[in-house]
Amino acid sequence: MSQPTSGSLADDAQSRHGRASGSHWSGLLIIVLATALQVWAVAQSRPLQSANDRSRWCTVWSLVERGTYHIDEIDQVAHWSTIDKVRHRNSDGQPWHFYSSKPPLFPTLVAGLYWLEKNTLGYNLSQDTAIVSRLLLLLVNVLPMFFALLAFRKSLAVLNVPVGATATLLIIAGFTSMLNPFLTTLNNHTPAAISVLFCLAAMIRLHASQTRANSDFAIVGLTAALTCCFELPAALFGVITFFYVLRCDWRATATCYVPAAVVPLLAFFVTNWICTGGIKPFYAYYGKAQYVYVHEGVPSYWSDPQGIDANTESPPIYLFHCVLGHHGILSLTPVFLLTLVGWWLVFRKQESGAAVPVYWIGAALALAVLSFYLTRRGNYNYGGNSAALRWMLWLTPFFWYGMIPAVKRLTTSAKGWGLLALLIVPSVYSPLYSMHEPWRPGWVYQQMEQRGWIDYRTKIAPFDPPRFSVIRQQPAAADILTQWNGSGGAAGGVLRLTTLSPVQWDGLDVYPWRLEQTASLTANTQQATLIVLPGFAETGQDIAAAVRVVPNDIDLTARADVKGDSLQPAPNWALHVLRGLPTPRAYNVASPRYFKYTQANGEKTALKCDRAASRVLVQDREFGRCWYRCDVLFCDELPFGVVQWQIRMTTEDTNKLVRSETWTCINLP
Repeated sequence: MSQPTSGSLADDAQSRHGRASGSHWSGLLIIVLATALQVWAVAQSRPLQSANDRSRWCTVWSLVERGTYHIDEIDQVAHWSTIDKVRHRNSDGQPWHFYSSKPPLFPTLVAGLYWLEKNTLGYNLSQDTAIVSRLLLLLVNVLPMFFALLAFRKSLAVLNVPVGATATLLIIAGFTSMLNPFLTTLNNHTPAAISVLFCLAAMIRLHASQTRANSDFAIVGLTAALTCCFELPAALFGVITFFYVLRCDWRATATCYVPAAVVPLLAFFVTNWICTGGIKPFYAYYGKAQYVYVHEGVPSYWSDPQGIDANTESPPIYLFHCVLGHHGILSLTPVFLLTLVGWWLVFRKQESGAAVPVYWIGAALALAVLSFYLTRRGNYNYGGNSAALRWMLWLTPFFWYGMIPAVKRLTTSAKGWGLLALLIVPSVYSPLYSMHEPWRPGWVYQQMEQRGWIDYRTKIAPFDPPRFSVIRQQPAAADILTQWNGSGGAAGGVLRLTTLSPVQWDGLDVYPWRLEQTASLTANTQQATLIVLPGFAETGQDIAAAVRVVPNDIDLTARADVKGDSLQPAPNWALHVLRGLPTPRAYNVASPRYFKYTQANGEKTALKCDRAASRVLVQDREFGRCWYRCDVLFCDELPFGVVQWQIRMTTEDTNKLVRSETWTCINLP
């Protein structure tokens, strides 16, 4: 057998060096491009995108600005308010406060960065929300993800993954991940996935190296514990990593892994104790008084969840949509089919190397986490209104590693490259589609909804019979006075309805109404005495068919009986007031709403109202064709059944608002 010459050995070494150098620079370029995309997305996305991330931002603001975990104050600000909150008191005798329902460790870390930012750059989170939040997101999401992808690239080099396969895997990690949209918002999933990336890279180094570094034991302990703190279901992952490093070296586990893991775990329980008064996170109270309460007359959202949060699907259907349906791991990111192939190759023992334990751990965790959430039948909401199956996102690095065996095989042939392209292209589309709105369902969900295949909206029965008036009911008593004050327009002022002594109208007992409207600018008053057919609300007809005006020459106090032919049709201005619209049109029902107000004794409360709206197209003398819309809050607790209505008129062609006024009842219980 001929021996290689020194020249051929040098050529081989030079060739390997060249491939390594090319792999290094191509991989770095891919990561830089992916990071640039992420920076652009953060810079373009609006702040405080959803109740979920607002919940954490409220804690960040309260810690720095008020030195407390209470979010009562900031939650009162309209665009900061969140449903992801609990009402809690640390001990008997202590006042009740609102807190974010999210574990406090991560917001506490972000609050520390915000404190530094505020005291160095001078920006304020409430006044400079966009600047502050975007800078913080770059620090806690994008920058760590950049270094995590670098760690992933280095681990591929440790595993001797070929150049083409390495580049493909980095493209998949940088551009097809549903983690990317969530980098634009404050959430727990991205830091958890970043921690997993660092952890797996260190685990592979421990498995592949003959001289194991103590720093890698510490990295595994720190990042595994952080993953558990960010994603509570990841506790199983923490246990697995402990036994993994224990098999490698029990001394290094005791001296490096355990101390490093204790730091974040201790911080988690200490911040939780300060916040809640105990070691249990607020998640553990789901369904209990902390989540289900009535505050100032308004029940919490979680007392009666709506939409997808009230989903009652069966486990098989839920599983389908988690894997292949509207929130499907494979439908949104079909490139993860390669992960299943890779796991199958490992199962068939057609793959070996330092990453094999990671493959097994990833497959086991994916099955365990998916099975766990399938058992939570009271919370089948797919992670809420979001672009992906959020509670599986932290497992994404396992999916990247799991596809290595398949990618290595596919990058050796032209057909393989073609198949990779077919899987990668749609996988790139999903995160790009949701890049600026991770808290909105993704494109698969929207396509299925448009075709009528799914509908998670809360079903609200239409009004039966139809309603054509802002006046819902008529009190069966005399001297009932209700006043609505108008605001926001030249037509504001005061509107009063008063019931008079009963009379007989063609044999029916009725209580006439005195309708008075006083304009705010001119102080001119229009008034009319009306007789309304009893039970008009049950007729389902325009109110014009049930109301008549009493002429001025008829004295109701002297007449016990009023003949129908002695009355006249109601004037147009009165019908306009009663309808809320210039022409008749039925009102459409919407989800209920609570009208908050303060009682005479200073106590805050609320009325539950049926919300409705209707609009008609009118020809305005000044603005031409306009949409005239009326939104109503019906409330049966009030004598005339309405607490407020709002009128808005917009031009048909430009949708410019040209008129707005609101009428609000002041005679509240």
